[in-house]
Amino acid sequence: MSFEERLEKLKTPGISGIKSVTIEKWIAYRIFLLLLLIPTFTSLYNMLVFGKIISYMIFALALDILWGYAGLMNLGFALFFGLGGYVLGIGLSCQAGLPAFMEFGGLTQIPLLYKPLLNIPFAVLMGLLVPSLVAFILGLFIFYSKIKGVFYNLITLALVALFELLLATKQMYTGGSSGISGIGFGLEKITFFGKAIGIKGWYYIGFAALLLVYLLCRLLTKARFGSVIKSVRDNEARLQFLGYNPAVFKIAIFTIAAFFAGFAGMIYLPMTSFISIEAAGVSFSTTILVWLAIGGRGNLTGAMVGALLVSFLQSTLSDVFGSMWQLVLGVVLILIVYFLPKGIVGTLQDIQYNKRIAKVIEEVKAKQGA
Repeated sequence: MSFEERLEKLKTPGISGIKSVTIEKWIAYRIFLLLLLIPTFTSLYNMLVFGKIISYMIFALALDILWGYAGLMNLGFALFFGLGGYVLGIGLSCQAGLPAFMEFGGLTQIPLLYKPLLNIPFAVLMGLLVPSLVAFILGLFIFYSKIKGVFYNLITLALVALFELLLATKQMYTGGSSGISGIGFGLEKITFFGKAIGIKGWYYIGFAALLLVYLLCRLLTKARFGSVIKSVRDNEARLQFLGYNPAVFKIAIFTIAAFFAGFAGMIYLPMTSFISIEAAGVSFSTTILVWLAIGGRGNLTGAMVGALLVSFLQSTLSDVFGSMWQLVLGVVLILIVYFLPKGIVGTLQDIQYNKRIAKVIEEVKAKQGA
């Protein structure tokens, strides 16, 4: 086999002549093993913290297939996380009757629009469909109108800002800035073989959801569809020349990403029994961009690493440094981005790739010298 053929094989993860798992998969396996074992050696409080981080990791995977693979950065992606969480959260909070935030707002009965959400399976279905439908309609408008670049980003940012404003002003329907509480009453009605699902049970449901979404995203990106959306990112003009309509694939990946984001919003609820504007606004939308910048985008594992690392640092530094934790975290993140511009996982991929090339060169030189 020639040097050029060996080099070409190195460009395809997992097909190298050097038999070793790619670094991103190695890290992903360790993350899943760690999360699987968390309940065996930590407290219930820490289990809730990591359960919430799991929902963030699902959310990060959703943005990674959109931004990392299709090249469609979204400044308002928390809109879809919030839609999924709020739709199911409202349904769960209404299980014990009229929620407190509606009563304080002057309502005397559950609004007609919310009554179908009293059926929990229907509320779960709507928590998936509503974000997907909003993304599909938005995608039709944006991508068929060929809106790109800064204008696309401004539209997504404006939409999440409007959603945040809507949540804040319509307090009797959304809980306002105080958010939706009382979700725990609805969670108690969800049983498994007649038994209530405890914190540990919800944690493992979240873990299973993360594993499922990761596998689905990997299948999606390795399939022919994944190759096409990478082409949308790398060379849209050439893709169009080959007879593909980039708008169709942009709408598809935008809708799929919103579906997973809404799913993440629903997984978030059992770990917090609460949802508010903070999980659906501009600030949260920019936070997830930081996760991908830190972990690395376009490889799935980087999204999980970024969400896990930044969320864990937020929790740890706030305990150690008190009110100064945000400043310390900011310095740490700036250093990571400056010295690792491709993110943690992206940099490790480059190191592994360079080592493999060096080994192939050594083998070729050894054969030529023999």
